Amino acid sequence: MKIKLTIALAATTLVFQLKLLPKAAPTVWDGIYTPDQAKRGEALYAKECAGCHGETLEGVGQTPALAGDDFKSNWNGHNVDDLFEKIQTTMPAGAAGKLKRAETATIVAFMFKTNGYPAGAKDLPSDSEPLEAIRIETAKNK
Repeated sequence: MKIKLTIALAATTLVFQLKLLPKAAPTVWDGIYTPDQAKRGEALYAKECAGCHGETLEGVGQTPALAGDDFKSNWNGHNVDDLFEKIQTTMPAGAAGKLKRAETATIVAFMFKTNGYPAGAKDLPSDSEPLEAIRIETAKNK
């Protein structure tokens, strides 16, 4: 009887301790946008962004690429809100702040899709607080 009670107590303690462990911060590898959201973002990107950043997000002249190794390494370690707010407050060129937050979220979703980050079941939010919690990582941690 004592052994069963000791095992039960140990198991309960372990479960409690595991619940106290901090969860790993979500990353762009955790499916943070939906395919539909990225599709809407693709259309808006073509209208608002492609003129400067290129049809395939490759960048044009001095305008930086929004896809590929340079983009990923430039944003590696930042949170999604850093990227979101950069777009929200400085783009499109000549009309900064024109985009609604929901529109910016769709464009960011399209950028993530183009960069090979997986889609998920929920749209990328447009509020800063949840975006601050999501990390941009060049490669998926195993």
